Amino acid sequence: MCVYETGKAGQMLEVYYQVLDGQHGDLDINFKVIDPKNATLLTDYKSSENSIIMDLEMDGDYAFCMDNTYSMMNSKLVFLYVLVEDKNGVTRNDIEAKTAGSDSGDEQNDTEGDGAEPKEVLEWEGTDENGESYYLEVGKIADSLSVTLAHVVKSRHLLSIYAATKSRDSYLAFEDTFIVDVWSGIQISLMFVVGMLQVYMIKKLFSRDHLGYKDIY
Repeated sequence: MCVYETGKAGQMLEVYYQVLDGQHGDLDINFKVIDPKNATLLTDYKSSENSIIMDLEMDGDYAFCMDNTYSMMNSKLVFLYVLVEDKNGVTRNDIEAKTAGSDSGDEQNDTEGDGAEPKEVLEWEGTDENGESYYLEVGKIADSLSVTLAHVVKSRHLLSIYAATKSRDSYLAFEDTFIVDVWSGIQISLMFVVGMLQVYMIKKLFSRDHLGYKDIY
C-alpha cells in the first residue's frame, strides 16, 4: 500500500509512522520513501516506528509505501503522518529579527532625513479605552497571525502523534488482556475436566457389582 504526496524542490518533508496494532503478531512493517523518478530514498525493514525529515530535490509526487507481505497471517494498523512545508517558513525568530530590523530602519531613516525613499506602510487604526487613537502596522499583525498558525499546526502535529501513541498503548493492553483471558479460559476448562474425572474415578472406586445388581456406597 502506498500513499502519495506532492512536493516541490527546496521544500522540507517530514514523515512519521507508527504501527499501532499487529493483531497477534509483531508490531513491525517495511517502509519505503520513493521519489517522483521511482528511486528509493529510504527503506526501513521490519520497523515499528520512525520519524524522517529530509529536503526535497525535485518536483512531483512522492510515494510512501508500507509492506506487510512477510506477515501473511496478521494484518497491521499503521498511523502515518506526512507534512510538506517550505523551508523558509515564518518563525518567531524571523518575526523578532524583522521587527527589530524595521525599528532600526525607521530610526535610520529619521536620521538620514530626505536621503531615504519614502515607504508606504499599511496601518490599522484603533481606539484605546481612553478614546485615543493608535495605529498598528498590518504587516506586524499578519506576522503575528502567521506565528500563531505555525504554533497551531505544530500543536496539532504533536497531538496527532500523542493520539497515535495512546491508541497503540490501548491495542497493546487489549492484546495482553486477550492473552490472559484465553489462558484463564483454558485453565478453567482443564480444572473442570480434571474435577469431573476425579468424581468419576471416586464413584467407580466405591461401586461393586454382585448378584446381578449394583450397590453404591
